[in-house]
Amino acid sequence: MTHHQLLGLARMAMAQRAAQTPAQILEVVRDLAALPFLNPTPTEEDIVGAARQLEREFEVVLGPAHTIQASGHKPWLRSRAHEVSFRYWQRYRSYLIAGGMSEHVVNAVASVTDTIVDLAGDPTVEGKWSRRGLVVGHVQSGKTANYLGVINKAADVGYRLIILIAGVHNNLRSQTQERVDHGFVGRDSDQILSRQTNVDRVGVGELNPAFTATAYTSRAHDFSRVKAESLGNPLQNSAEPVILVVKKNPSILNNVIDWIRGTSASHGGLTLPMLVIDDEADNASVDTSKDPDAPRTINRLIRELLSLSTRNAYIGYTATPFANIFIDPDSENSDQGKDLFPRDFIVGLDAPSNYVGANEFFLSDDADTLTVDLTETEEWLPVKHRIDWPVDGLHASLVEAIDCFVLSKAIRILRGQGNRHHSMLVNVSRFTRVQGEVAKEISRHLVGVQSAVQNRHAMPPGAALGDPTMRSLHDTWRKHYAGGDETWEAIQAQLHQAAAGMSVVQINASKAAGKLDYRAHAETGLNVIAVGGNSLSRGFTLEGLTVSYFLRNTQMYDTLLQMGRWFGYRDGFKDLCRLFLRPEASDWYGFIADATEELRDEIKRMELHGLTPMDFGLAVRSHPGTLMVTARDKMRNTEQVVREVGLAGKLVETSVLVDSETARERNIDAVRTIVDTMLKAYGKPEAVDPEGELSSHLFRKVRADAVLDFISSFGTHPGQLEMQPAPLTTYIRDRTLDEWDVVLVSSSRAKAVDDDVNDVHGLAVGLQERIVEKRSNARSANALLVSGTKRRVASRGVERIGLTEEELAAARATHGESKKSIPDHVFREQRTRPLLMLHLLKTKTKVKAENGEDVEVRGDIHAAYGLSFPGLVANERDSLVLYTANLIAYRELYGGAEDEDDEATGDE
Repeated sequence: MTHHQLLGLARMAMAQRAAQTPAQILEVVRDLAALPFLNPTPTEEDIVGAARQLEREFEVVLGPAHTIQASGHKPWLRSRAHEVSFRYWQRYRSYLIAGGMSEHVVNAVASVTDTIVDLAGDPTVEGKWSRRGLVVGHVQSGKTANYLGVINKAADVGYRLIILIAGVHNNLRSQTQERVDHGFVGRDSDQILSRQTNVDRVGVGELNPAFTATAYTSRAHDFSRVKAESLGNPLQNSAEPVILVVKKNPSILNNVIDWIRGTSASHGGLTLPMLVIDDEADNASVDTSKDPDAPRTINRLIRELLSLSTRNAYIGYTATPFANIFIDPDSENSDQGKDLFPRDFIVGLDAPSNYVGANEFFLSDDADTLTVDLTETEEWLPVKHRIDWPVDGLHASLVEAIDCFVLSKAIRILRGQGNRHHSMLVNVSRFTRVQGEVAKEISRHLVGVQSAVQNRHAMPPGAALGDPTMRSLHDTWRKHYAGGDETWEAIQAQLHQAAAGMSVVQINASKAAGKLDYRAHAETGLNVIAVGGNSLSRGFTLEGLTVSYFLRNTQMYDTLLQMGRWFGYRDGFKDLCRLFLRPEASDWYGFIADATEELRDEIKRMELHGLTPMDFGLAVRSHPGTLMVTARDKMRNTEQVVREVGLAGKLVETSVLVDSETARERNIDAVRTIVDTMLKAYGKPEAVDPEGELSSHLFRKVRADAVLDFISSFGTHPGQLEMQPAPLTTYIRDRTLDEWDVVLVSSSRAKAVDDDVNDVHGLAVGLQERIVEKRSNARSANALLVSGTKRRVASRGVERIGLTEEELAAARATHGESKKSIPDHVFREQRTRPLLMLHLLKTKTKVKAENGEDVEVRGDIHAAYGLSFPGLVANERDSLVLYTANLIAYRELYGGAEDEDDEATGDE
């Protein structure tokens, strides 16, 4: 019996027992291993390995979902539960447990899918109705498992036609179809459509083959009206639910619409309850047309599809809901009906505790280990390059990334994970021609690595390291993995097995491109380096993704987050993962991780107050961090956009410094002036964290006049929209924020020497070190982007300053104990007075030394500041700030929207 088989039996046994402790779990596995019919008998290593894996799975926790909904919905599912057999759901539930999901996580999935199906509407209710909803998850966090649960339950309660729209690329649609086959249909869809007599059972079908949904699409074939009609089963006559997995493509959607009209025409129209699930709902589905009577094609076709049924529900799934929330909720026309704004409900999914997301890669204590800065790559492959850019060899950093991939595979073999999928992502260009050239160079290099380790892996280390390839691997091991439990000698012995089966596959929209067939390698594990562009950037999952090399350039929230294929579950090998990324992209990810986390918490807050999706839409639109998202589809044809933004419960900071001597001195003087004013008016400040060698200095209940004078005197870079003095001043006055806490922030890491400590009117201030990146072009000259703390000026935790012990306790209670540190927006929620944070920064830039290593070069001292605004109190309305964005200057400072096609001509 293999380790995998023993583990599968143990999972099923665990679902029937209450074992929780490691000793109890080990006992369950030992009892199974002792069964007389097992052949061969499991070894002690198999038993202990399976028990440890089960322990990890049972440690996973999934928090509750949070829901906001329109008023008037009457819950119906629980009152009908005794009438429903839930045969599809029960089969899928067993499938999830057999696949490694612990019972209490499955129970949490059951709870949230109950909520979603209930909100979608009761399919047995006659008449004409239509529901619109949105489910917000995390990138690569298990949204597919969730909507498969929804599909199974929807089939049980009476939805007869289910259409799953699975992205814009063939590879994503095919992968999604495979998951539907395994998680819902239970049979091989390719064999169904080819009309084979004996169709293979897969997934849930292996657990219970007694029933199956009718599939009209397959892994190999998107929807075809000819194939659908050849099945000879009219839609209205199907005894079981009908499922279509289709690409988000105009011709495909038109074919589906024509087929439904044709097959239901003789019945007087379609009366079957229809559920449409839109995966990656923010991509292509959103109507960006200025004319409500002429919506964009995909948006028009989805609305037309829904209108075919008198009873229909639309549920969008996305990790990046920004674009969906900007849909006009009042948009409607006679041909397509209401737009896709989630007017009825929004559900925010929590990520399981073993999820490795943006926080872990960019904000946590592990970020410096998991993320590797990419610099000096412009000569090899500029971020902006033409379609015919010549690729000459591999950059040294890409060689290092490939070394990490080989080493991590060897370590996973030592950890008993040698038969698991193991993938590497290389995303450096949107041009398929350039991708192909990079793939060729990687293949050429990989052949050399495979040859070297084959010939030398069994040698004594001293002799093996005489080879330059082996020496490179050893150097990379010392840099990245030497702190682990595995020794170099043990790793070297496994290098041949690790590298020998590796292959390079190019993934893009071209029909000639390679494919990632994880299913064909289910027993042995696929060991692959995937080179691609946007085809790998939306929904597609790279199984066992361990090393990512990413050179793309965009600052659009949704595009950037969706390109983060490295998010997901890394059971037993998180410490081996490495993300090679440009520093500015890393900074933006950190900034966006904070912004999206705030929006998720906004769903929780609105749920507590009984607010609606319309309220959430307004909240997102008025979030200062979404300024650039509003311009997502306007950047091509407009120069300005006017936005009204609410700052209640928000933080804004001068994260773009003006790089001129005059401005630098002016801003330092502004800090010194307000400190002098406060010392004269309020006396000696309160020491914050007085145990430290250098404390920050807190002034309480400072009059607003001093703050307003400071803001007006501070020289803000014109490209930083949210820090424009005039609208900020207007907002503060309109909200009557008369009393402030003001903190002069001091670095606790500063050393008490002249270079690190500044005297501000007798107050010792430790300078805060920040890495800055210089931006200088025609429209954004003299800009320094603060990047050392992920486009944040203040260090994490500064916003707790000024809170009382009761407020701090409330923040901890609200946040819970699930994460290592409390994000600042949680402290901000407890704030009753606004906080002005004054910073003196010791700036540094990174340059390459002659040996190729990054060296930090000391820059100047700069002043910066941040404003932390309290939330609204009862019956208080937020005063919106009017921002006018010059999009051309904004794009040149921060970057612009990319073409989402894989292949293009000309310059990017």
